[in-house]
Amino acid sequence: MGRRLSATSLGDINMIKYFLFILTLFISTLPSALAQNNIYGIYSDMDASGGEPSGFEMFFLNDGRPGKCHDTVIFQAAEGWPQYPEMLDCCGFSPTNVEFVSIKWGKFVGKIENDTLSGEFIDMKYKIVLKKGMSYWQK
Repeated sequence: MGRRLSATSLGDINMIKYFLFILTLFISTLPSALAQNNIYGIYSDMDASGGEPSGFEMFFLNDGRPGKCHDTVIFQAAEGWPQYPEMLDCCGFSPTNVEFVSIKWGKFVGKIENDTLSGEFIDMKYKIVLKKGMSYWQK
């Protein structure tokens, strides 16, 4: 004869349905969360084709501080020799808003599209385009 479902087993089935619904909801929001975090990393055009390092390198990371400003950029320029890297606040960091102020280069304003950071050091009127990838110092 057939088995009858008890109230306990019906509760278990409902609990499983609820769990699967929550799991599906979580998985569906995961790609957008990962896409936002995908902007973090190293952007560089630094090379040594002339024998000495030349170019720019920026490493964007979430520094874990609470509040609105929780992103940092480690910025290094090289003009025949590597300059001392600067660790700078990059508040409001997003694909459409990359802003920080360098002691030597001044205010930088840019954006990130297709793993490419493009922007300008406003005070110097100097535009740059940096691809996301490995650091010059890792190669």
